[in-house]
Amino acid sequence: MTRIAVVGCGAWGRNLIRTCAELGVLGAVIDTDPAAARREAGAWNVPAPSLAQALDDARLDAMIVAAPAPAHAALCRLALDHGKDVFVEKPLASDLAEAEDLAAHVARSDRVFMVGHLLRHHTAFEALAAIVARGEIGPLRYITASRLSLGRVRTHENAFLSLSPHDVSMILALAGAAPLTVEAAGRAFVTPGVADEVHADLGFPPLGPAGGLHAHIAASWLSPFKEQKLVVVGETGSLVFDDVRPWPEKLMRRDHTVALTDAGPLAAGGEPRFVDLPAEPPLTREIRHFVQCCQTRNAPITGIDEGLRVQRVLERVQAQLKRHLDQLPAQSIP
Repeated sequence: MTRIAVVGCGAWGRNLIRTCAELGVLGAVIDTDPAAARREAGAWNVPAPSLAQALDDARLDAMIVAAPAPAHAALCRLALDHGKDVFVEKPLASDLAEAEDLAAHVARSDRVFMVGHLLRHHTAFEALAAIVARGEIGPLRYITASRLSLGRVRTHENAFLSLSPHDVSMILALAGAAPLTVEAAGRAFVTPGVADEVHADLGFPPLGPAGGLHAHIAASWLSPFKEQKLVVVGETGSLVFDDVRPWPEKLMRRDHTVALTDAGPLAAGGEPRFVDLPAEPPLTREIRHFVQCCQTRNAPITGIDEGLRVQRVLERVQAQLKRHLDQLPAQSIP
């Protein structure tokens, strides 16, 4: 049986610890705060070793890295060097150079490596992607993704890096290609240089699988309401993945037509309808997928190559965002 050590007892780390325990694969809990590690480990009756002890423990087959983002790459390299399979939460690394160095490290190992792009394992996105792949809404026209909320303002990474990697991962999976153009703008109100709201536009090649697809992503942690929505519009229909709504309403589908009449183009839509979905937490599905890959040695859906594709887009957004912020006067919230 696969035994996993979870590195990091923060808010998300505790979710990962609980999920691993529920799946019967939790082997240890590690944190830079030994008291926090002991509390979490005690709750699930597993040890709380030091990082060095866990790395040297042959009974621990894999590590989940849920430490602060700047530590991700170094912890992944250590785990790989000690023969552990690795699951790392997003973002993969601090920048593209670090991500590419880590990818080379993965290539030299024979270990399973998975990046935690959670929403790729959501039943709503899986159903949405299957409908798109079957051509049921025609060629894709555009995608919008919004991830808005009030709170969890960070100082070491901007709103896009904190909130939008999942959206980038979903959009790249649907497009089947890398964007040709990337534009981004935002504002830093709380911490100088750290954007609290970001808008990014991805333009895909006119030829190939994406067929000129356009995608827009909005991220903010200063929004008065919570929104976690992916809207996918095709030639003959649209799909809305709204993760704030209850399970029976998380994926909505609507067919539409646009007819050319003497009076001009006329758009008409059918009745919206909800798609039936299994109500299983995506984190459970994600960790189960990682465990299965560890046992079968199959490549994960969100492996290092997919992680690099997302990281390249994040890097381009950051470059555009920095140029935009450098041109703006200082702003603040009263």
